[in-house]
Amino acid sequence: MANRRIGKTGLINHCYCQSQLKENFYTFYFDILHTSSLQEFVYEFGKEVYSRLMPQGQKVLMSLAQSIRSLNPKFSLDPLSGLPSFSLEIGNVTQPEYTLDEIFSWLEQADKPCIVSIDEFQRIGSYPEKNIEALLRGKIQNMQNCHFIFSGSQAHLLGDMFQSNKRAFYNSATIMRLDVIDIAKYKEFTQYWFKKGGRQIADNAFEALYSYFDGNTFCLQNILHEAYDAIEPGEECTIETLKQCTNNILEVASYGYREALSRLTTKQKAVLTAIAVEKRVEKITSSAFIHTHHLESASMIQTALRILKDQEWVTVQDKTYSVSDPFFALWLRQSVGMSRR
Repeated sequence: MANRRIGKTGLINHCYCQSQLKENFYTFYFDILHTSSLQEFVYEFGKEVYSRLMPQGQKVLMSLAQSIRSLNPKFSLDPLSGLPSFSLEIGNVTQPEYTLDEIFSWLEQADKPCIVSIDEFQRIGSYPEKNIEALLRGKIQNMQNCHFIFSGSQAHLLGDMFQSNKRAFYNSATIMRLDVIDIAKYKEFTQYWFKKGGRQIADNAFEALYSYFDGNTFCLQNILHEAYDAIEPGEECTIETLKQCTNNILEVASYGYREALSRLTTKQKAVLTAIAVEKRVEKITSSAFIHTHHLESASMIQTALRILKDQEWVTVQDKTYSVSDPFFALWLRQSVGMSRR
């Protein structure tokens, strides 16, 4: 479990690239954040299995195709590269539960042990089909040749799924909370790469950046990459450099942010902006929060929050609300500041 943009996907893929795993396991990763049914889950799963096994050669692909007959993907040769390619459409998944059985059966009989990572796993809790958790748990618990990593950014949902004795996945996995990288380690890493390129970054500049974004890996990496390119060898990256680079990133992203906001109602935008201005909100239905940000009522906030949490606009951790994307939160704060001038 980790907040969004901390680096859990990067950590999984980094482990997958290690020779110990790369040579001895089949590894799979798929994200189900934008899925809304078992059919879409199985489609993403099947697509990932076929895509990952394409480079393994014809023997493995033939074995896969013979085992997962219900998907019936289309194989072809790329005319330019001569490499095989395949296409799979969601319409191919007509019997998702049956296809899921076929996928699991192949993984269980594969000539190497398999590791399957399912990101944003809490999403299955919102599928319209009944008992999806029990269905998956029943299929997974007896597998010997396949190991699973369940990851997600909605800690309260994922935690309840694995820690409540009323849920099918109760006590079925070891729970790891992934926190931000320690500031001393991150500074050492950053200074090493700046120095290797003949550049420097001031201690106070890095520390201010880390503090402002609470160590968020995605934001720090983006800004530091931009800053590295912005200065010449022999120059030093300062707080002003980092501010300018941050503004450049927000300017490029601004069109997408405006487009995203246009899909929200006025009330949802008001609640989202209020959370962004506060950065973190504990008592989100308190009269102080309502009056400070001119919101209608506690019930209006709760109604808006249901959509904002479901669509991953807002993250809840330890009963504290924040905007999931720190860049978007900063852009919202700047937009509010501009409108008040």
